[in-house]
Amino acid sequence: MEKVLERSEVKKENTWDVESIYQNVEDWQKDYTECRKEITYLEGQKEEFLKNAKNFKEFILLSDKVERQLEKIYVYANLKNNEDMANTKYQELLGKGSNLYQEYSEKTNFVVPLILKEDKKKIESYIESEKELIPFRHTIEDILRYQGHNLSEVEEKVVAAYNTVLSSASKTADMLMDADMRFGNILDEEENEVELTQSNYGIYIRSNDRRVRKDAFEKIHQVFGSFQNTLTTTLESTVKCNSTTARLKNFKSSLELSLFENNIPESLYHNLISVVHNNLDPLYKYFNIKKKKLGLKEFHLYDGYVSTVTDITKKYSFEDGKKLVLDALSVLGEDYIETLKKAFSERWIDVYPNRGKTSGAYSSGTYDTKPFVLLNYTGDYNDVSTLAHELGHSMHSYLSNTHNEHTNASYPIFLAEIASTVNELLLSYYMEHHANTKEEKLAILNERLDTFKATIYRQTMFAEFELYMHEAVDKGEVLTAEKLCDKYYELNKLYFGKNVVVDSDIRHEWLRIPHFYRPFYVYQYATGLSIASYIAKNILEEKEGFRDKYLEFLSSGGKDNPLEILKIIDVDLTDTKVLEESLTMFKETVDAFEQLQS
Repeated sequence: MEKVLERSEVKKENTWDVESIYQNVEDWQKDYTECRKEITYLEGQKEEFLKNAKNFKEFILLSDKVERQLEKIYVYANLKNNEDMANTKYQELLGKGSNLYQEYSEKTNFVVPLILKEDKKKIESYIESEKELIPFRHTIEDILRYQGHNLSEVEEKVVAAYNTVLSSASKTADMLMDADMRFGNILDEEENEVELTQSNYGIYIRSNDRRVRKDAFEKIHQVFGSFQNTLTTTLESTVKCNSTTARLKNFKSSLELSLFENNIPESLYHNLISVVHNNLDPLYKYFNIKKKKLGLKEFHLYDGYVSTVTDITKKYSFEDGKKLVLDALSVLGEDYIETLKKAFSERWIDVYPNRGKTSGAYSSGTYDTKPFVLLNYTGDYNDVSTLAHELGHSMHSYLSNTHNEHTNASYPIFLAEIASTVNELLLSYYMEHHANTKEEKLAILNERLDTFKATIYRQTMFAEFELYMHEAVDKGEVLTAEKLCDKYYELNKLYFGKNVVVDSDIRHEWLRIPHFYRPFYVYQYATGLSIASYIAKNILEEKEGFRDKYLEFLSSGGKDNPLEILKIIDVDLTDTKVLEESLTMFKETVDAFEQLQS
């Protein structure tokens, strides 16, 4: 077993260059102190900032400066804290940074309500008369879209205060699931008694020993079932909060409220569900292939996660991973690759695990910093794929920041997972094409199929269940555990098909899905992979002019609504073409997987 390094033992070239943000805590403190003063000044402008165009311009420009400072302050503290979570110095810094964000939010919470009370033409005249406000046009117009959906300043404060209280239902559910619930013990593959937890469930449900995965599946869902009344209550609180807010703010449904922020039509949500319903046969076929390969008379839900192929056991040094990623992404052109190389030469990446370092991987940065990447690289193929994924985020941020003013650089969540997933798919196809053995190719295909299954099919099933809940509450119906369990069971039967035994314990799975406490979020995973599939296909087929369009898309940030930005790459999500093409890619991969298995 390799020694776990202390942070001080990690070579500098394998760490991120956080000192490019602030050389030391003293420099951070100077910005922190200045930022607090500017926030206090902004608070004092409540009665003045809308009096004339000049005041409005100065307020908006200073707010933009403060937000840039806040981003740097927070990101520096967060990155340093994540290097070693036990370091109390950076724990304190992160707490101060988080509190400063909260202070800014509270002291400037008058801005949006007061803008919405003003005549739209007056605000537009300010933009026309002050050229420095032109970069802020989209941001301001996005605020003005909420006219007709806004309450008085006092009412907005009341709603915001109660939403904070009601959102505690999510925290209650998290605490119950993560801290208080116990799932008992099961016997592992060597028949050793082990405690089942939320964390290790993912390991045991993938066990090659059918007894183990069956025991894990039944035990975890039975325990959740014993808490169904409590967890129904917490989730219903979240749904009711969303529904009540929609009604108060003059939206016709919870769905309209949730999609309004990104200007997404409700038809897109319904189209996604409809397209997936019409393309369930390839998924059924995939389950049948797994059933045959596993030699089972009956294919149960707990058999769906076990792999039917030999995993890639080859280890890749970080240099190997770097070369694979650069080679796989070379189809994006020389300019993209030359910029991508900066990630390695300019120390964007914190590569290896060390004692106290936070787990997982992410991309994080600000308009005024490098788009940093946190890894915990150990050399598995999954680490190479994660490197490609996170660099997709970082390149999207780098290009957006380079080509836009600060106010338009940040892209919305609806677009956030596209570039990262494009990189994953390009790596997947590269690895398939360059596989040395049949087993390697099968492993790559299997991973791609599982990604589609988990990201498009499963998330769309979640989205359909979520829509059912919110529509019921919007109509004044009461959510009961029995009603929700029955609906979830019906959806599983639909999505898994008649040749899969849909075990009754699956009725309780919805109880353990934390994303349901963030209304109408999960559908974006499905649309993101669908769009990424379309992009990867056109890149690999070298469709004329498409690569340049994709780079323009990456450089567009958030300067317009997401559906308008997608039109740069000829994506029109008001129809179903892109959604259907992504499932064609899944079908083709299923066919290739079946042919290679025979």
